[in-house]
Amino acid sequence: MNGTVAAIATQCDGRALLRILEAAAERLAGCVDEVNALNVYPVPDGDTGTNMLHTVRSALKHARAAEATLAAVSAAAAHGALMGARGNSGVILSQVVRGLKEAFAAAETAGAGEVRRALSLAHVYAHDAVAVPAPGTILTVTAAVEAAAADTSGGVGAVVRRVLGAAEAAVARTREENPTNRAAGVVDAGAKGLFYLLDGALAAIEGRAVPTGTAAAPPIVATELVASEVSSWRGAYDVQFLVERPSRPVADVRRDMAEFGADCVLVVGDESAMKVHVHTLHPDQIIRIGLTAGRIGDVVVEDLDAMTAEHERATGLVVAPPEPRRRVGVLAVVPGEGFAAIARSLGATPLRGGATMNPSTEELLTAIREVGAAHVIVLPNDRNVIMAAESASALADVPVTVIPTRNVGQGMAALVAFDGEKDPGRVATEMREVAERAHGIEVTRAIRDSEVDGTKIAMGEAIALLDGRLVAHGDDEVAVLVDAAKRLTEAEIFTLYSGADVDAARVEFAAQRLRAGCPRAEVEVKVGGQPHYPFIVTAE
Repeated sequence: MNGTVAAIATQCDGRALLRILEAAAERLAGCVDEVNALNVYPVPDGDTGTNMLHTVRSALKHARAAEATLAAVSAAAAHGALMGARGNSGVILSQVVRGLKEAFAAAETAGAGEVRRALSLAHVYAHDAVAVPAPGTILTVTAAVEAAAADTSGGVGAVVRRVLGAAEAAVARTREENPTNRAAGVVDAGAKGLFYLLDGALAAIEGRAVPTGTAAAPPIVATELVASEVSSWRGAYDVQFLVERPSRPVADVRRDMAEFGADCVLVVGDESAMKVHVHTLHPDQIIRIGLTAGRIGDVVVEDLDAMTAEHERATGLVVAPPEPRRRVGVLAVVPGEGFAAIARSLGATPLRGGATMNPSTEELLTAIREVGAAHVIVLPNDRNVIMAAESASALADVPVTVIPTRNVGQGMAALVAFDGEKDPGRVATEMREVAERAHGIEVTRAIRDSEVDGTKIAMGEAIALLDGRLVAHGDDEVAVLVDAAKRLTEAEIFTLYSGADVDAARVEFAAQRLRAGCPRAEVEVKVGGQPHYPFIVTAE
């Protein structure tokens, strides 16, 4: 055995791959209860560890029956994983194994380069299998593994050691990246299951006994979580089945099921077999769609409500049914907690951002999904966020309208006009019109000496920006604020938002000076909580 194991560290043949699969399955089997205990996302529709173990054992069963070549073993394992896939985690895992099949199809032995390609394809296939990929899941690990495998130095053993380290770090990140995991105080179950499979594989490669220890499962926080991804969850069924030699492309069947209104749609496979796993209120209609691709088998239909009740009894974790999906919602980028609270009170979902903390396209896209509306209106509220918001809108899986608000003053004015009961197009038009009429004044301190439109500004001077254009500067923040406000002779209402580091007496003084300098306008005062800008004013 030692000679065979030593060879795995540089080149892997069919027999070595079989041993790796056996060790991976053995490692997961010893930790299956721990992985099951972590299962909280997106709804408790089965046991993640058990589903993954069933999938890898099916892969192993088929691999053992194959000719002992690398191509044959990997192809049989991929087919077996697809045939035996259970639950979301099992279906995704089958796509990871599919990566082995594609990478090893023409190889007699696999070195570091082939392993790198296998792990890259594993991430692509796993990601493509999920209709709406979520952060902090097994996909986080497949992405980290792909990145780590890019370094092919040192042979197969060295690559897999680096991959395992990256996987362990990615599993830890799922606790914070995924809101459901964070609320329950756990890492992602599928991610941890994949880590154990990789850990077992490395033991085989290095010629070690497969580890038998398992971490104590952390206590799940008894809290209420909202299954926001699953709009038809209450009263729904978990439906799984297999279609051998399907007559229709996988992508077409997946599209039909998504258009019908199924949730958590996973349809994967190739010309030899197609695996389906969805949540639906109408299992008969999902089966009808499946029959359009051929004869179905291995049919499983389970009551999600009953499964959830059992999960709640065992763990104390309550997963609440989601709110009905709103017709239209708003995402507002805001610079402080005060602004965030106001945005929530006006029906919007706030996302922290602004000067020095512009959200990325990915963060905006995630937030768009969290709005949970059929149509989302985005208020960037900063010139530097508009482009990222437009990029996110192009990638979103729901219609998105970006109203290019250049500052938070415009955005807060637009929010007042939001009416979620109206047609999305009409709502966006009305909000856009209000935003275009509104003005924003931002008061801050210059961070360097500069010259703007022929005016010299000294570092540390107070400056006032009116709709992004510098209009006043001087020693005193309140004085430049009033100077800028006086330019808005038609304004009827000023809303003064105080910054994070401004005391109440200073805020009241600013409001008094603003009323005195602009006697025709009404002045309201609110806590914005924004950093860097002691005062922000909306003028309408």
